[in-house]
Order: sequence, then C-alpha cells, then structure tokens
Amino acid sequence: MAQDQPDTAPASQPAASSGTAPVSDGQPESSDAASDEDAAFAGWLDAFRSEALGRGIRSETLDTAFADIKLLKRVITRDRNQPEVVQTYAAYLEKRVSPWRREKGAAMMQDHMDDLAAIGRDYNVQPRFIAAIWGVETNYGTIPLTISVFDAVATLAYDPRRAKRFRRELFAAVEILDKGYAGIDLMKGSWAGAMGQPQFMPENYLKFAVDRDGDGMRDIWSNRLDVFASIANYLRHYGWRNDLTWGRPVMLPAPGAADTADGRSGEEALSAPQADGVRPAGHCRAYKSLGAWRPLGDWQAMGLRRIDGSDLPMRDIPAALVLGDADDGRGWLVYDNFCSIMRYNPSFKYALSVGLLSDAIRP
Repeated sequence: MAQDQPDTAPASQPAASSGTAPVSDGQPESSDAASDEDAAFAGWLDAFRSEALGRGIRSETLDTAFADIKLLKRVITRDRNQPEVVQTYAAYLEKRVSPWRREKGAAMMQDHMDDLAAIGRDYNVQPRFIAAIWGVETNYGTIPLTISVFDAVATLAYDPRRAKRFRRELFAAVEILDKGYAGIDLMKGSWAGAMGQPQFMPENYLKFAVDRDGDGMRDIWSNRLDVFASIANYLRHYGWRNDLTWGRPVMLPAPGAADTADGRSGEEALSAPQADGVRPAGHCRAYKSLGAWRPLGDWQAMGLRRIDGSDLPMRDIPAALVLGDADDGRGWLVYDNFCSIMRYNPSFKYALSVGLLSDAIRP
C-alpha cells in the first residue's frame, strides 16, 4: 500500500568476508559521489545491524536479508512523486477504476463469493470492499512483485524524509524473516516495500496478517483465504462498520446556490473546518482536511443531491464532503468507512478509488 500523506488530508551490511557491499541502482552520478553514498549507506547498515543483534535478531538472518542489499535511488524518486499526490482526481480515478478492473472484479467476486462471504461475516466487512482493495492494490493478485523488500525499506529508512517510520518497517521485515514467517524468496514487494497481494507493509503483516486456512502460515502472497481475511482484519481493526457503505458521488448545488454571508461562493462555500460540524468518529478525527462532518439532512439543505438528482438518504448519518479537481463539479459525500480505507492508504483519491470500485463490482 502506498504511503503518501493524507490529501490536505504511516541493520548492517553483511561482514566483509561475504563479498557483498551496498551499491546504487545505476542512476547517473559521479563515481566519487556514488562511492561516498555507498560508504555512508554501509555505515548506516552497520549501525542498524548492531541494533538488530541487540534486539535478538540472529546474525544468520541479517546475513541473508542484507546479502545483496542495494540503495535504490528510483525508490526515493517514486517516494517524491506518488500518484496520490501528483495526479489529478480525474486521471487517478480513471486509471484505478478502469473498465478492466471493474469487469475482472465482478468476475472475481463471483468466483470467490463463498469464501468472501464467509470471511465478510466473520469480520463484519462487506465482501465487495475486500475484493476492491485486492483489485486496487495488485489487480486481484496478478501484478508481479519483484523489488526486494529489504532494498526498498532500507533505502527509505536511510533517506531522511521518513526515516523513523521506515526504520521500524526494516526491523519488522527482519523479524518476519527471523521468525520464519516468510523466506527470503517471498520478501519481494512494490517500490515502498509493501508485500503480497494485499500490499501489507512489514509492520502491518506482523499486526494484521491472518492464517485463515489454519496451515500454520500467514501467506498473503499466494493463499487467497489468507489474503481476504487479512484485508478484512485490517479494516475491522480500524473501525469498519458493515451497516454503512463508504459514501456516494453527489451532485453539487448550482453555482451561487450555496453562497455564504462572508462572500464565499461555489465549491468554496461548501467547505468548513472540522470544528464547524458534528464530532466525527474517533478514527476520522485525524483527517482534519476532510473538513466539517454534517448530517445528511444538513447537506441536503445546502443543495447537495444524489448523482441522479434525487434526494439524499433520510438516515441520520454524518458525512464529510470531498471535492474533486478545481471547478470540475465533482463531489462525494463520505462516511466513517472512508476513514477506515484511508488507514490502508491515507489519500482521498485512493479511498475514493476503492469505494467506487466496490460499487462497480457489487453482485
């Protein structure tokens, strides 16, 4: 799962006798600069290794994890250019809720409905949301994961931008290997070190991965039962309500219809700070940029309607408003479950893609 910030909206190298050393991944730079970077990374790994040994991680585990460790400059580049940040809502949603993903998702829902339904009942998470996250993360398990988790996570732990967080992830990754939860051949992931079909970061694997079929392994790489149950377990932990959906697309009021006394108009007039609304659920309070939470009746009075122009539901549900790209007229009212999805990836665009895909693949 990509780890961007909410839309304004979480070791050492092997001994010299092993014959290995950290290297860059071929990005153009002077030989002196590359040598200095390699030396700094090697020193950083030495310090990490010492701390890991002090925490009880076996030397053999660290030798295996860091045998061919590389500092991946392309990972740092990706970290600075995440699609959740640089893409427009239109471009992001078009790609992630594509016709192929909708059609494939509907087929996968049919193929695995018995398992999804059983897991959904046990964890109180609607099956379509489990499948939607599976689809957005790895195209229903079809995207190949080829980057070493240790390369990716060590690179981001060494890089200062999010070093503290990814240092924890690197300790979690070596713990997974040390305890035999996964072999080195399985420790492959995406650019940020997210693993398996549900794209769990190492810390989240340790906390939330589930052995659904009771075979003694929490196999999020190839065991679909474990994949589905792990996603459901994650959502349940972060406040999922199975009596709610994620939200809904809405029709915004006509320009000028929601003008405020202080002169704000159009989409700007619909925005307000969180403190101006009702108190949101605990797991939503951290997302200040969602703005004010209001009962659906209040949004109705402000001129919002369902996307087909009909009235909003009559239920007394608090909702926040997410607006799309500037002046594109797109908006979505989102409920508590939207915040649970954002614990998977703290981006409005990501959570919208999961919600919209879940609607499209609903049986």
